Amino acid sequence: MSRRLLAILFLCAAIGISLALSVRSLDVRLTAKDLLREAVRDRGPLDQIFAQQAGQGYYADALVTARQFASGRPRFGNELPGLTEYLIETRAGNGDIQGAKEMVKQFGGSLLGSRGPETTLQIAKIQVDRGDLRGALETCPTPEDADKVREEFGSRQIANGDLDGALKTAEQVSDRSAYDLFYEVGRALRQPGEPQRLHELASRMTDRKRAAEFLDAARFTVSPSVEVRTMQETPCDVAWFDGDAGKFADAYRLVEQNRCRFSDIAMKQFAVNAAEAERELRRSPDTAEVSNGLAEMSKAAARKGDPANAIRLLDSARQVSGKQDFCPDCVREIAWAWTVKGQSRLVLDWVRAMPIADPERGFALLGMAQALGHARPAP
Repeated sequence: MSRRLLAILFLCAAIGISLALSVRSLDVRLTAKDLLREAVRDRGPLDQIFAQQAGQGYYADALVTARQFASGRPRFGNELPGLTEYLIETRAGNGDIQGAKEMVKQFGGSLLGSRGPETTLQIAKIQVDRGDLRGALETCPTPEDADKVREEFGSRQIANGDLDGALKTAEQVSDRSAYDLFYEVGRALRQPGEPQRLHELASRMTDRKRAAEFLDAARFTVSPSVEVRTMQETPCDVAWFDGDAGKFADAYRLVEQNRCRFSDIAMKQFAVNAAEAERELRRSPDTAEVSNGLAEMSKAAARKGDPANAIRLLDSARQVSGKQDFCPDCVREIAWAWTVKGQSRLVLDWVRAMPIADPERGFALLGMAQALGHARPAP
């Protein structure tokens, strides 16, 4: 073989390797947006994909997914207005208040239907949660909505321990909203020694009529009547508590004697001794309990950062159940955990090895997108 031919073959091999590495690199650089789109194409769970797209800020994609999801469920009525409302509220929750307001204007007469005013009020309440009362009041279209927003602000003050501030807010709202806040303050004073603060708080209120109303209303919630009931513990309850205490031998003995659920104890033990927990679970005579328990262990292993064991447990659950698509949520959590460990390439190889018609492929892509996009968990 001539040197020229060898050189050509070597060059071709080098180009092939380079292209392969380039393709692999491009795959790894797939964004969460790309993966979510692929998950839609691969028959992933449209409701969860929609929630991820909304949470990660892909609002146009989310709207397309919402339309597809709603059109596939005609017997449930028109779900698109509710999904659109969720999308707008999520956008506001992501911090894009102006973008959310613009969506209300854009879709108020079409996709939102009659939900426009309520959606606008929810945007204002989100502004309150973010500490922007002035902006929230500017968002409110009606005085009634402004009253609700001030009440929401008062509730936030109570949650933050600012009872004086909440009572000051109660002086600026309607009677109904004021009494709601008075009851909340009373509940916040249920701790020992706190009820005596009622008169002290009332003395600092400017509106004496409202101060008297506060004292009258708060007494109903500051010292609620408590009904005490004694419940008889069953042997299965005792087994549960033994599991909590780490006394697994005692717990399993009660499980066997009283036909309790092996999986209840095995899942507690899995956190400290995974191998022993799996062995004990497999002793259950109920195959459905075994398969469901193995699936839960699979998800727990994924959360612990052990995707290899998670896949093994999922395969075992499938074998016991006799169903190939037994736990799609397990697949999603495995893909999430594996991607979080920085092994996107391996996850993508695993996903792409699944048949295109396999619905679990869409769940796996969703898990990858969750890990890459750092959005809120899917509902």
